[in-house]
Amino acid sequence: MYVVVAGETVLPVGGAARRIADLAGAVREIEAAERPRWVWADTRETYPALLRAGVRVARCHDIALTEGLLLAHEGRYGEGRSARAAHARLHGLPVPDEQPDMPDTLFAPEPLAAEAVAEVLAGQLRRIEALPEPGRFRLLVAAESAGALIAAEMAYDGMPWRRDVHDALLTELLGPRPVHGMRPAKLQALADEVTAAFGHPVNPDSVQQLVKAFKGAGVALKSTRSWELKQIDHPAVAPLLAYKELARLYSFHGTEPAWRPGVFDRVMLDAPCTGLGALRRRPEARWRRDPSGIA
Repeated sequence: MYVVVAGETVLPVGGAARRIADLAGAVREIEAAERPRWVWADTRETYPALLRAGVRVARCHDIALTEGLLLAHEGRYGEGRSARAAHARLHGLPVPDEQPDMPDTLFAPEPLAAEAVAEVLAGQLRRIEALPEPGRFRLLVAAESAGALIAAEMAYDGMPWRRDVHDALLTELLGPRPVHGMRPAKLQALADEVTAAFGHPVNPDSVQQLVKAFKGAGVALKSTRSWELKQIDHPAVAPLLAYKELARLYSFHGTEPAWRPGVFDRVMLDAPCTGLGALRRRPEARWRRDPSGIA
């Protein structure tokens, strides 16, 4: 492991810290030769500069994220998780308030020294080793830290998207772009198969019509969820399942919005929740994972 601090200090764990003029070059060289697990206070503070220099790493140990996981396990979720806060706790000192992200400003606090970060790392490793299942928790730490690397790389690279490729994929899967209000050709063909299987018109987008149609065929359904449909032996099931898959694709990745441009002055986004409330109540949920559950 190598501790990286302030963009200019590298400390081999167990060795002596050294200031390096060309940090990116040093990291590139060490990464190619050893592929170590890099240790830093916060991936968001250290990795972007390396990415801008054309350097990528395969593994890291994010001190802040690991501290957050350990605090949650200890029933102390919400306490400061920065490397500075972890170092203060390690030495029984008052834990400083978490500072908002203010990189490269006059008010940004001095980064923790490499030796201090190494101390925090050692303390975290001891706390992990004392857990009932340290191996599973180490896996969680590795996954969380890898997620931080991925997030930084996605922020740097952006999301790859080309309209022509997007449209070509949709055309291949759904058929040519339909007239507004009509289904794409392949969706319509599947809808026609569903109707033929029942012997009368049935809208595959209507749960009520589907439940009524199956009831008329002697099949009682509580819902039209895929797992329930797969338990039924009826000729309408196969085209209906295929329709549901393509309809979901069309709904989420349609080639044009369902409204005219300029209709809205503002858009309110109900973003997915972080789940932190649930984790506060059940912090152990984050490490109820095994290798088979992580891609």
